[in-house]
Parts: sequence; structure tokens; C-alpha cells
Amino acid sequence: MRGLLSKLILTILVLLLAIGLLGRFYTAKPEPENTEEPAAAVTPEPEQSEEPQESPQPQESSTPEESPAPSETPAVNPEPEVPETPAESPQPQESTPVESIQPEPVYTEDPVFTDVNSLLIVANKTHRLPEGYAPADLINVNDVGGWGTIAPYMRAEAAYAVAEMTQAAAADGVTLMFSSAYRSESYQKQLYDGYVAQYGVERADRISSRPGYSDHQTGLALDFIEGKGADFTSDFEYSASGVWLRDNAHYYGFIMRYPKGKADITGYSYEPWHFRYVGVDTATAIYNVDVYYSFEEYFGVSGGTEYK
Repeated sequence: MRGLLSKLILTILVLLLAIGLLGRFYTAKPEPENTEEPAAAVTPEPEQSEEPQESPQPQESSTPEESPAPSETPAVNPEPEVPETPAESPQPQESTPVESIQPEPVYTEDPVFTDVNSLLIVANKTHRLPEGYAPADLINVNDVGGWGTIAPYMRAEAAYAVAEMTQAAAADGVTLMFSSAYRSESYQKQLYDGYVAQYGVERADRISSRPGYSDHQTGLALDFIEGKGADFTSDFEYSASGVWLRDNAHYYGFIMRYPKGKADITGYSYEPWHFRYVGVDTATAIYNVDVYYSFEEYFGVSGGTEYK
């Protein structure tokens, strides 16, 4: 009995051991099932990677013919920003040349420089006086207290100013005398033609005006002299009359019409004997800028050496 019982117990133990081993075997099988699940999860990923490869096809569909729609969207972003800035910047640049062209028309658009009755009427190489112009209010300066020798006529206001200035200079011990004031267009032609015959056109244009362009024809200009060797030369500035006129003429409404160093602007060589009446206020304003400041510079009117 004992032998059978021990065999039975041994058999039971073997069976239990076998059952235990089988249990472990079946419990280990789910692990490969778990490994297969992530493997199954990996398989969709390559399928997704194939989809982006197919996604370029919409880009292929954006051929140059079909691209206008997408190309307009990127173009819209730069276009509003880029063209707007350059579009505004050219506008001030275009206005600059327009302003730079205006210095010449300045005088033509302002009647004060073209009105024959104005004290600021301009006569130079770019501004011709009306054909055959002659002031209507010419009077003889000698009749009101001045001292002229050849052509003593001037416009009335200027004539009286010369007379007053002559008296003031005499009080300072200086005798003011002038050779010619108003010159008609025909008389100016005789003078100019004489200079051309003597010196040639180039030099004649530096020292004299062509008929119709002369400051003398305005009836507001005159040439002072002393009856000495300095007359009509740059040395006149050192004469008693030249010094007094340079320092005092503005008090009576006169400016040096062709100042030193301004030939390129006025069109004429330095003439310290040639004075022009513009009125006391204007003459003083110009003098206060500089004794050698020109009419053209002060008013911004065109001048120069070339006839137009």
C-alpha cells in the first residue's frame, strides 16, 4: 500500500509540474502577441509616408498654367508693400526737377519784373524790354538839381532821388556827376555797334548791351563819372565819387547794378560807376545782404552771359 501511495503521490506531483509548465507556456504566448501589435502599428506609418509622396501631385497640378491662382496669393503680399513705397518716393523726386526749372520763369510770372511802370522792371541778357520801349515819365535831371552831361533824362522818381543824393554828397564834399542816364533803343544800337566794330562781339557783349536789353533804357539807371582817368574803369571804385556812392547810394534808393565778381550772374563786367534806382526799401535790403549783392541774386531772377 505504501508503494502504491508513493507512486500515486509521485504521479500527482509530475502532473502538477506538467500543468505548471503548461501554464507558464501559455502565459508567455501573449508577449509575442504584444510585439505583433506594435508591429501592426508600424505598418500604417509607412502607409502614411506613402501619402505625402502622393501629396506632391497637387504641386504637379500647379503647373505654370494652373499656377496663376497660387502665384497671385504670394504676389499680393509683396505688391502692396513694395510698390507703395517706391510709388510715393518718385513723386518728391519728380517735383524736384519741376522746382529747379522755375528760377527762370520766376520773373516772367511776376508782373513786377515785366511791368513797364514798375521800378523793378528787369533788363538783362535774358530779359528783353518791349520793342521800342520808352518811359512815359522822363524828366531832365538837371532841371531838378542833378548834374548830367550827355543824356540827363530819367524817370521822375529816380530823377528826384538823384538830385537829393547829389546834394547830400555835396554836403560831404563830393561832387556827383553822370554822363548818361536814359538811352533810347536806337541810341543803344549805335553804341553797341561801335563797340562791336572796335572790340568784336565777344568783348562788346561783356561791356555793353544789345539794343532792347539795356538797363539804361528803363530810365532808372545812370553812369557816374569824375572827368578823370578812372572813368568807366574798375578804378572808379577808389575815386571820391565811387567810395561815396558805394557807401551811401542805398539811402537814396540806388544799388550798384553790376557788382564785383558777379559777371556770370548779371552778364556784365564789374561796373562800380553804374547805379540803378529800385527804391529806398529795396536798395537798403540788398545793401544789407552785401554791398556786392546783385539784383538777380536778391530777387532770384535769371541773368547770365548768354542772350535769349
